[in-house]
Amino acid sequence: MVSVFGSSLAFLPKGISQSSEPSLKERYRAAVQDAALVEEGEDFNELLALVPENSNLIWNEDKTKVLVTTWKSQSSYDRFIKPARNVSSDENRLLWVTLANQVKDFCHQYLTKNPNATEEDVKLRLKQYLGLDPNWQYDVFVEMWVDPADIFRPCVDPEVTDTKCNLKFGEEKPKVAGATLNSAIADYPLFFKNLYYISIRNGLQPFTGLGYTYDWGNPSHPVGASEFILIPGAAYTVKDEPILTLKYCQHNS
Repeated sequence: MVSVFGSSLAFLPKGISQSSEPSLKERYRAAVQDAALVEEGEDFNELLALVPENSNLIWNEDKTKVLVTTWKSQSSYDRFIKPARNVSSDENRLLWVTLANQVKDFCHQYLTKNPNATEEDVKLRLKQYLGLDPNWQYDVFVEMWVDPADIFRPCVDPEVTDTKCNLKFGEEKPKVAGATLNSAIADYPLFFKNLYYISIRNGLQPFTGLGYTYDWGNPSHPVGASEFILIPGAAYTVKDEPILTLKYCQHNS
């Protein structure tokens, strides 16, 4: 077992039930605990790379902006995304995204295999895939165009052009290419450590720190979507109106 900071991480809530059929809450808590223990071999080598030659990406007409997706409650979209044109500069209000259409393809495949699945079934499977609390509310998918320079990967090496995250910081201090000197992420190692410890110590989410979401619906291989963060203050353009979750998943890419 290793840690990105040089010591093992195993300081999470106790009391997880050993029942044969754990509840959603218990399964989620177990995921948070497991994600805290970074082990050799968990540095997945098939992350989506944000490079022009990646045919899975969707670009605007002049190839200057890439399409990303975020899943939000309707109220969160109405309050924070719809009236703005830039991401908040507050590091406590980060905008986490995936590259279109990774999540859409995943949930469309889920519906294909489970044609009788309800909207709640779909939402639960998405919460699992994206490493989210089963009690949190999500209603719509929002697609937005962003400059690739304004995107970084939440791992010890934040560059987005490779397919794997390092397990530990190296001798050279990593930087986010688009970050300004006054940005919350200017000191990236400090930013990442705060992000990592806040997520784990508070038991908020099963944060891997390895560039992918923790899929707690598939504990034998909990590799979810490749995840990214927009730099604080980054500009974005919402592509269309937000799309209701079930409708988003029903339409193939």
